[in-house]
Amino acid sequence: MKICLADKRDARQIAKIHRKEINQGFLSQLGENFLSKLYEAMILSKNAFVVVAKENNQIIGFVSGCSNVKYFYKNFFKKYFFPSLIALLPKLFNVSIFKKILETLKYPLKEKKQKLPEAELLTIATLKEFHGQGTAQKLFERFILEMKNRDVQEFKVVVGENLPRAITFYEKMGFEFHSPVSIHKNQASRVYVYKIK
Repeated sequence: MKICLADKRDARQIAKIHRKEINQGFLSQLGENFLSKLYEAMILSKNAFVVVAKENNQIIGFVSGCSNVKYFYKNFFKKYFFPSLIALLPKLFNVSIFKKILETLKYPLKEKKQKLPEAELLTIATLKEFHGQGTAQKLFERFILEMKNRDVQEFKVVVGENLPRAITFYEKMGFEFHSPVSIHKNQASRVYVYKIK
């Protein structure tokens, strides 16, 4: 297994894994084209990155994060506004999805009040057939190394209350519970913080 930083050509494969393995998440509802643009932007950004796990040159898992979420989203909308708009166009007529997009954009403002770290682990996923083989842990270890390289001392993660497997993973990795949060109405989540030693 090879663990490394993703490059631009990996964006579509990462988007496919995201949609397949996090199919109940809000971002998955936005479609593969939008996710590809999002991951391409992360890979090319100086404020974000994606680490991938590969077997025989195929991506089997990934973890994405930002050293500064606010700056990443600002740059994303500056550079990818029109391609993202085209990718999202069919979804924007769905009132429920449009509301969730607005709620997601407002979330960094809520964070400011809570004095949370600017750095964040956004997504971690592995293909189901590779669960239980330590892939997620290896991805996380490489993720920490990359955060250290960017002089990040602590970062957060937001995880849904309805995801006990993810909660168990983050607690096992050493994250500490910070506070409850609700990004989307009627969907409780938890904020955890990880301090890099």
